Amino acid sequence: MPAIYADAVREEREALGDLARAVRSAVAAGDLPGLRELAATVLRRIEEGDDRVLGNLRPHLGDVVAELDALYDTAFPVAPADDVTALLGAPWPSAGRRAALAALLGSEPFRRLPLDGVAERAAAEADVPLLRLLVTSPLSDPGREAVARVLDALHAAGALDAAVVEHAFLADLHLGHAIVGTTPSGGEPGPPKACADAVRAQVDALTWRLVTGPAPAGWDELPKALVPRGLRFVRAALEWRGDPRAAAHLGAAELTDGERAELLALARELPEPERRRVFGWRLEAGDAEALLPLFGLGSAAGLLRLIRAMPADEVVRRDRDAVLGAVAAAGHDNALRLLELVPHEMAEAVVGVNRAQVLRRFRHHALHGVAAYGMLPLADGETVLDRYLALRESARKGAALGPNRRHSHAAAVAVALEHLAQVAGVAEASRLEWDCEARLVEAAPAEAKIGAYRAVLRFDDDDPVIEVGRNGRALKSVPAAVRSDAAYRELREHQERLREQARRMRSGLVERLVATAGTLSAEELARLLSLPAGAAMLRRLVWRDAAGAVGLLGEVDTAGGVSAVHPVELLAAGSLAGWQGRVVRERLRQPVRQVFREVYLPTAAEHAGEESRRFAGRTVDGGVAGRLLSGRGWSTHGEYADHQATRAVGGGLTAALRCEVHGWFGTGPVVVGGLRFLTGRLRDGDRGAAVPPAEVPPVVFSEAMRDLDLVVSVAGTGQAEHSSTAVAASRAQVLTALVAELGLSRVTVEGHSALVRGTRATYRVHLASGGVRIEPGDRPCVLPAAFAAATHPRLFLPFADEDGATRAVLGTVLLLAEDETVHDPAFPALPGTLTGER
Repeated sequence: MPAIYADAVREEREALGDLARAVRSAVAAGDLPGLRELAATVLRRIEEGDDRVLGNLRPHLGDVVAELDALYDTAFPVAPADDVTALLGAPWPSAGRRAALAALLGSEPFRRLPLDGVAERAAAEADVPLLRLLVTSPLSDPGREAVARVLDALHAAGALDAAVVEHAFLADLHLGHAIVGTTPSGGEPGPPKACADAVRAQVDALTWRLVTGPAPAGWDELPKALVPRGLRFVRAALEWRGDPRAAAHLGAAELTDGERAELLALARELPEPERRRVFGWRLEAGDAEALLPLFGLGSAAGLLRLIRAMPADEVVRRDRDAVLGAVAAAGHDNALRLLELVPHEMAEAVVGVNRAQVLRRFRHHALHGVAAYGMLPLADGETVLDRYLALRESARKGAALGPNRRHSHAAAVAVALEHLAQVAGVAEASRLEWDCEARLVEAAPAEAKIGAYRAVLRFDDDDPVIEVGRNGRALKSVPAAVRSDAAYRELREHQERLREQARRMRSGLVERLVATAGTLSAEELARLLSLPAGAAMLRRLVWRDAAGAVGLLGEVDTAGGVSAVHPVELLAAGSLAGWQGRVVRERLRQPVRQVFREVYLPTAAEHAGEESRRFAGRTVDGGVAGRLLSGRGWSTHGEYADHQATRAVGGGLTAALRCEVHGWFGTGPVVVGGLRFLTGRLRDGDRGAAVPPAEVPPVVFSEAMRDLDLVVSVAGTGQAEHSSTAVAASRAQVLTALVAELGLSRVTVEGHSALVRGTRATYRVHLASGGVRIEPGDRPCVLPAAFAAATHPRLFLPFADEDGATRAVLGTVLLLAEDETVHDPAFPALPGTLTGER
C-alpha cells in the first residue's frame, strides 16, 4: 500500500474511532437523537474518506463498522423483521438490518434492494412516514425514477419539505432529470412531475446556500439538471472564482423579462471579456439575443435565432437561402462578428469564411466537415461537377470505414449533395446527381478512329463494352497498336467510368427503388433514361403507373410518374408467377432481383405476437453480421442499448433487433433475438410504440426479414447451417419458370426441392443447400467436382446479381436431367446409380 494511501486510511480510522467512542457513550445514555446525528456524521466521513484515499475505504474499516453495527442494533433493535418502515427507520445501515430487509424483499443482502414496489405501494396509500424513509434512510436506494415518484407522492400529500428534497438531491445530484423529464444524454424530454415547481424552489434554496456559504461548494457538490432561477445566481457567477462549470451553471439561470433588462444594464458596466463570458452563459440559457446590443449586433438577432435552431451536433440538411437571408438582414460585417461570438461551422460555410477548416475536416472524413463541404460557395475555377466528383470519391473511401461509421459517412455525403444542389440552384440532390452523371457521359467520346481500326463503346445489357472492328468486321481481340493508342486509352477510361456509374446505379438507385417500391416522377425518369445505364436497366423492371396499370416501362403511362413494383405486391395480386414466367421467357435479365426477389410474409406466430422471433437463438459472427447489416443501412449498438441493431425502414417505422452481445456489437459472437417494428426514429429515451408484424406494411416487413435472413445465412457460426426457406422458394420459382420455358419434362419442382428423373437414376435436389439424394431409398449422392464448376449452357438467371450458389444448384439440376450425356469417369461409380438399375 502506498505511504500516502496508508496515511489517509490511518487518519480515517483514528477519526472514526473517536466517533465510535461517542456512539458508545450515546448508546449508554439512551440519546437516540444524538445517535441519529452521529450516524449521519460517520456515513459522511466514510464517503469523504473514500475521496481522500482514492478508493473504497470500507475494506479497511471492518472492525470499526462491525462495532457500529452492534451498537446501533442495540439502540435500534432489528425486530420486527416484517415491517419495512421499522427496518428503514434506523439511522445506521447495519449488516443485520440490511439482511432482514433483503429477506423481507426476497433479495440478496449484497445486491441493490428492490424497493420500487414498496415505493409504489407507499405512494398509492399516501404513507407519508414510509415515503420519507424511502428518501432519507441510509438503507434505501430505490433508484432515481422511484425517488422522483416518491417526491411527487409527498407533494400530493402536502408533506414535501426542504429536508426531504435536500436529502434526495444531495444523494443524487442528477435527480432533477427525473423531476423535469429530461435525460442526461439529451434525449427527447418527457412530461415533468407535478412536484417540479415545488422541488425547484427547494433546490434553488439549497443551491444558493451551497454557493454562498463560508466554504462554497464545488461543482461536484452542486445539484445538476435543474436550472436555477433568478438574477442573483448570475451575479454569483460573475463573482465565482472556482470551477468554471459551476459559474456556467449559475450564469445560465432562468430569468424573467425584467431580470434580463437588469442584466443588460449590469453587463454594460463590465469589461469586454466579462461581457463575452455572460453572453456565453446566456447562449446556454437560450436568451442571449437580449444581450446583442452590448456588441452593436441588434440587427443580427435573426441570424442568432437561426443558428440556435441549427444544433451543431446534427448532420442534417440545412436551408442555404435562410442563412443567406439572415446574413443579409444582419449586414455582412455584423454577421461575421456574430459568427466570431457564436461559431457555427455550417453557417460559416454558407458565407465561405471557414473554407480552409472545412476542407481539412472533409479530407479527414469528419461528418460535419463533409456536410459543410457541400455548402461552401464554389471557389474560382471550381465547377459543380468538380465538387460532385470529390463527394463521390469521399463516398467511395467511406465504404472502407467501420460498419456504423460507414453508414454515418454515407448519410453525411447525402447531406452534402443536398447542400451542393442548393449551391448549384438545383431543386433536388437526385437531380443534381444524375445531371452530373449525364455530363460525365456527354463529355467523353463514344468511339475512336485509330488508323484502319474503329473502336465503338456501346452497352450490352447494362455493361459497357468496347467493340473494335476493321473494314466493317468485329475483331475477337484488340490489336496491340490499338491498345497503345491514346484515343483507345481514353475510351477505356470512359468505359470504366460508365461501369462504375452502372454499378452505383444498380446497387444504389435501382436496388432502393425495388426494395422500397419507390416512385420516379416523369422528369426524374426522363433524366435517368438519358443515361445509357439507366436506359438499359429501367426498361427491364416492372412498374406501376399513376392509374394502377402494371407492366414494363414501355407498357405503362409514364406521364404521371411510375413506381417500381415489389414482388410482395405481385404476390398479393396473384400475378407473380405470370411475371416470373414472362421474364424468363423473354430473357429479361433484370438489373436487381425484382420478380424473383425473396418474399417474406408474417408467420402465424408473428400474426399473434408483438415481435418476430423466426431467427431468434441463431448465433452469428458479430464482425461479419455488423458489416452485412451496415451495408443495408442498419446501425449497431452495444449490450446496454435497448436494441443492438436498428434501421429506419420506411412507413415512419424503425426495425429494432435485440441481440445478446458482450460489449459492442461486432467484437464477438452475437445471438440474434426478437425483431420489433417501432414508431419513429429511435433516440435517447424515445423508444417508440411497437407495431405488430402483421400491421407492418408488407414491403417493409419483407425487406427487414430479408436483411436478417442474409445475416444468419452468411454470418451463422457454431450451429447447424441455416437453410433459408425464402432463398429455396426463390430458386424454386426460377426453376419452375425455366422448366416451362425449356420444356424440361424430366424435372418437377416439389416445394423446396427438385425431382429429376434421369436415365441413370432419379435424383432429389434440395434447392437451398444443393444436396442431392437418390430415390427411392433417400441415399446420398456425391457428385463429381466438375458439376460444381460447370455452368449449363441453357441455364438463364433472370437477374444480374452475382449469385454463384443459385447458379451451381440450378446448373446441377439441368445437368442431372441430362445425365446420359455426362462422361465424367466418376459419375457411373456413384453409390446406387449403376446404369441399368432402372
